[in-house]
Amino acid sequence: MMWQRFSCGVLAAGFVAVCAVGQSPQFEVAAIRLSNDPPFMITGPGLRHGLLTATKVTLRHMLAVAYKMTEPRVIGPEWLDKDRFDIAGRAPKDVPDSELRPMLQALLKDRFQLAVHSEAREMPVYDLVVAKGGVKMAVYPAVERPIEDTIGHGFPMSRGTSTASQLADMMTFFVNRPVIDKTGLTERYNYVLSFAPMSPQAGPDAPEFAPPDFFTAVQKQLGLKLESGKDNLEVVVVDHMERMPTEN
Repeated sequence: MMWQRFSCGVLAAGFVAVCAVGQSPQFEVAAIRLSNDPPFMITGPGLRHGLLTATKVTLRHMLAVAYKMTEPRVIGPEWLDKDRFDIAGRAPKDVPDSELRPMLQALLKDRFQLAVHSEAREMPVYDLVVAKGGVKMAVYPAVERPIEDTIGHGFPMSRGTSTASQLADMMTFFVNRPVIDKTGLTERYNYVLSFAPMSPQAGPDAPEFAPPDFFTAVQKQLGLKLESGKDNLEVVVVDHMERMPTEN
């Protein structure tokens, strides 16, 4: 297996660079297949233990993982959100997991003819801050509170153990805007978040015992608050990408 590593001198902010070609790892086996099934279960892309695994992911999501961004910070054509793919890859033996992200970048460049650059852009964001009254999550490890009192059955729910920074990244998925952690919190917390779907169709006909909207749930259940604002953020801009990959 050939290894190709690049030693780069950056010419400008972003990925524009002059590179000396050396050796860097590539996936021994990598398969990308279009998935036409409804996306009932979406997983990954996961990059652990030398494996790349993803089920029914969009190209925008793949790019976000490859370049360690949230999806709103991947700028490209609308069809990045249309098609979904299943991906499987295996790294050569003894390649550390820290190498898997650049290997995914190389795979996308090879199979989708991807060309990207990074730049700073001012864009709408939400700042995640501590709400009045303080944090309502238990510091991990802790006995989790019963979830029956907090959830609306049949409604979206998220639960787990996360830092405030990880929660901000998770919230980006629901509000479709970058969420910036400005809480100053450094602990890891147990959390349970139940909320009504974010839809303008909800109106007055929402069930009487439905959970609150996402923004209210964040404040009441987590003791955090999302405040609208603007910020200059690094984004990844897709200069070119084929919609379908080359053959496996």
